[in-house]
Amino acid sequence: MFDEYKNIIPELQRRLTLHHSLYSFPSNATLWEEHCAKSLISCGFGSDWQPTGSHQQGVDQVTDSGLRISNKGGKITEDLSKLNISGFRTTQYKTIEEKLNFLSLSHEDVIFSLATHANFDFREPRYYFIAIDSDKLNYHEQNWVDNIGRNGNHMGWKCSAEQFDAQIQKSMSDQLWTNIYSELFEFIIPIDIKI
Repeated sequence: MFDEYKNIIPELQRRLTLHHSLYSFPSNATLWEEHCAKSLISCGFGSDWQPTGSHQQGVDQVTDSGLRISNKGGKITEDLSKLNISGFRTTQYKTIEEKLNFLSLSHEDVIFSLATHANFDFREPRYYFIAIDSDKLNYHEQNWVDNIGRNGNHMGWKCSAEQFDAQIQKSMSDQLWTNIYSELFEFIIPIDIKI
């Protein structure tokens, strides 16, 4: 469904190579948004991204065709079977029902993750460009249960689905964290950077 966006890989690799000619740290957060936007524009997809941080919640940029993209960093396991990403902060919604109602809304069409392994090697940088159809992360349809800590305190909520599991952590502004299993990846492409 999103295969045409594989075409940005050469430009993305070029930009990440330039990044690593200057910096040892991986490209993440806003830098990933900009690398993605400039690569989309260069390859003819267009992007409305601006360096203002003012996009609506969940959407970091929109292509000329109207595709709503959420850019995520993320950590991928060594065997490439699971991607961990952070998501919405849901503090403003007080109950799990309100949080799930918010999560049921269509915020973006696709997640483009630029993931790394936990043990990122700055001498041989490697990234993974991963696309995930956001509709398949149907949080609101899952059975959420209280997440109780060892000492009996309420830490938030969690769910386990067939192709992902997630939790909302109270200690982190009720932020959503998701483990997405490789079966949900539309594609995963390694990007090796030669420095």
